[in-house]
Amino acid sequence: MEQELFSDKLLPAAIALVMLGIGTGLRIENFTSIFRHPRSIFVGLGGQMLFLPAFAFLIAIIWPVDPIFKVGLIILAACPGGSASNLITYILNAKVALSVSLTAINSFLILFTVPLFVSVAQTVFMRETSNIVLPFWNTVGEIALTVILPCAVGVLLNHLFNRTMERIQQALKFIMTGVLLVVFIGVFLASENDDSISLFDQPIVLIAALLLNVGAFFGGVFISEFFGLPSKEKVTIGIEVGLQNSALAIFVASSLLGSNEMAMVAVMYSLFSFFTTFFFGWVSLYWIRWKGVAGRFKKW
Repeated sequence: MEQELFSDKLLPAAIALVMLGIGTGLRIENFTSIFRHPRSIFVGLGGQMLFLPAFAFLIAIIWPVDPIFKVGLIILAACPGGSASNLITYILNAKVALSVSLTAINSFLILFTVPLFVSVAQTVFMRETSNIVLPFWNTVGEIALTVILPCAVGVLLNHLFNRTMERIQQALKFIMTGVLLVVFIGVFLASENDDSISLFDQPIVLIAALLLNVGAFFGGVFISEFFGLPSKEKVTIGIEVGLQNSALAIFVASSLLGSNEMAMVAVMYSLFSFFTTFFFGWVSLYWIRWKGVAGRFKKW
């Protein structure tokens, strides 16, 4: 009951509030400029939909854990992006419009990719297949109500009351982070009350989840580097590829597949991924800036 309250009621409300706040720092031109030059969109989607699942399968193949946890790792990798990645991008002043656009697009794509990757994972690691179908209209409605509409309202507020929105941006960063963290902690504590999930009985699973987070982040950055994207776009794509939608992964594993063991991977992942991704994003931005300054000194 507690878990349903947090995951079904408070979490969507918190996500919508966060997206509203993020929207207040954006203008329509931020989105139009991205879609006029869509290379970063294609690179980000490639990182999320191709590199990320491939990297997760590599970890699952070589990592010495029970096959059911291997499938749980693939489920997690099949659920890229989410409001947490948007919030980190916003706090770090990276490319927020790119982050929100990738979240919106991949939220539709996962309707098809999640069943595919989960089916392949079950066949490879467990020699069985469960046909899962994400509820199309429910998912589309949730995306619209928690991501697209609140962000659009925020953009409208910024257009109408620009000076006021600019004054409250710094405060909003702390408020939105606090709201999202409180609700995620609530989801975690509610999950802990489930006796069938023993989070710390499998530390090697925790390490695998951490490896997915770290490797996916830097993989996203290096892919962006290869395609010559600007600094802020590199870090934004690293955040988008590196931070998975653990709430969706828990839903797929526990509700659609009926496996708390598979869901445990995503629950573990949610303990640290926000903080590690924020840290790597912050370090990467400052490293890129330092390299730029150092390069200018060399020219002198």
